Amino acid sequence: MTYLITGYSAICIARGLRPGGRLLACDVSEEWTALARKYWERAGVEDRIDLRIAPAAETLAALPDEPVIDFGFIDADKTGYPQYYEALVPRLRAGGLLVLDNVLLGGRVVDPGDPATRRPAHVAMRELNETVLRDERVESVMLPVRDGVTLIRKR
Repeated sequence: MTYLITGYSAICIARGLRPGGRLLACDVSEEWTALARKYWERAGVEDRIDLRIAPAAETLAALPDEPVIDFGFIDADKTGYPQYYEALVPRLRAGGLLVLDNVLLGGRVVDPGDPATRRPAHVAMRELNETVLRDERVESVMLPVRDGVTLIRKR
């Protein structure tokens, strides 16, 4: 199994992996991941995490095309979410789960008429939320917990 995540969430996911499970963490910051690695080691999960320092879009594009991912978690640059979504959904196994964090951006994605909500991140997230809603490949539910979380299950 392959999983995608980094940071504190990586520890939580890595602890829940089945024997032989692997977690693929995508990040661009050597500085932040050096700190994360220290905590992964302290938590005893560093041997389950495959960290790739490169833009996530490049890392995802290099993955096999066939569905090999059971679980993905996106908590990254908001303007990149649409690209990450499109790279991950075809690679999710049937029944696989994709979790998108921060899908409400403090509620700013629900009012496109407000000039304060026209930033690229707000526009990208609003468009992605519409894409997910209309995507026949998946079933989804958006939870208004904290800053919004969308759970997406591949059909």
